[in-house]
Amino acid sequence: MCMRLSLLNFAGNRFCMDRFKAGMLKGLEVCSGGKFYHVFTKGLEDDVIFRNRDDYVVGMNYVPVALAISKVAMIAFVLMSNHFHFIIYGDYDGAVRFIDTYKRLVSRYVRNKYGVKKILRSVKTTCSEINCDDEGLKRLIAYALNNPVKAGVNYLPQNYEWGSGKCYFSNMDHMLDTRPISDLSVRERCRVLKSEVEVDGAYRINSHGYIEPGSYVKVEFVESLFRFSRSMEYFLNISCRADSRKDDKVVYSDTLVLSCLQELLEKKYESLKFEDLSAENRKRVITEIRRQFNSPPKQLARVLGITVQDVINESVG
Repeated sequence: MCMRLSLLNFAGNRFCMDRFKAGMLKGLEVCSGGKFYHVFTKGLEDDVIFRNRDDYVVGMNYVPVALAISKVAMIAFVLMSNHFHFIIYGDYDGAVRFIDTYKRLVSRYVRNKYGVKKILRSVKTTCSEINCDDEGLKRLIAYALNNPVKAGVNYLPQNYEWGSGKCYFSNMDHMLDTRPISDLSVRERCRVLKSEVEVDGAYRINSHGYIEPGSYVKVEFVESLFRFSRSMEYFLNISCRADSRKDDKVVYSDTLVLSCLQELLEKKYESLKFEDLSAENRKRVITEIRRQFNSPPKQLARVLGITVQDVINESVG
C-alpha cells in the first residue's frame, strides 16, 4: 500500500533520516519500506530503439503507463536512442516490474512498427540499490540526466526533451501548453498512449502528444534534495567532467544520422536497407556518413545495424 514517507520507513538510513528531519522528503509519495534504485539497460551496439521523434513520443508515454502498473515513484529518467536510465523509489520487485513492463511495451511497439523482433530481449538490465550515504543519490541523478551531454547530443540536460531534466528548478514553461489527459475520450487516450492502462487523469499532455514528465516525476523531492539549482549544476558538472576524456563522443544524435542515412540510401543507392548494398557501396556509405557527421565506430554500428568490428572491416576492406 502506497503512503507518504514516514520516519520509520528510513530507520537505519542516516542520510534519509537527516533529510526527513530537515523536511527534504516533501512531496514524495512512495511505497512503504521502499528504497532508491538505479534501473538501466546496456546500450545496444548494433541497433537503435528510438529512430525518430514519433518513437521518442511513444517511449515517453510508456513511462507513466509502466509506473501505473508497477506502483513505484519516478525520481529522474532519460531516454537515449539505444538505452535508458531510471532513478526509482519503491521496493525491488516494483522496480523490476517497472523495467520489465517498459521493455515489453517498447519491444512490442518496435516489432509492430519496424518488424524488428525482441529488440530488448537479450539486452542486459541492471537494477541496483542506491547507497544514499556520501551523496550517492545526488550523483546518480546527475549521472542519469547527464547522458545526453556526455553523448554530445545536448549541451545542457534541461534542453534535452526526452527525459526529466527540464523539470527541475525551472519556470515550468513546458507545462503551459498542456491539458489534462482526462480531457481525452477513453478511445483517444488509448490511441495516444498505445495502451489501455489507466493513468492519473490529472496528468497533463502537451501539444507534441506525450504526457509531460512534470506530471508524475517527483520534482519537489529532487529540488528539496539538492536545495538549490547551483547545487544540482555542481553535481552535473562533476558527472560531465568525469567523462570528458572519452574520445568516442558523438557530435550528432543517432536520430539525425539515421534520418540522413535513410535519405542517402533512397536517393543515391535506391535502396531502403544498408545490408542490401554491395560491399563496395556499403564502404562508400560508411565513408560518407563518417565524413559528414564525424561519427565514431560505435555510433555507426548502431545506426547501420552492424557490429563495431564490421564497421572497421568495411572501412578498411
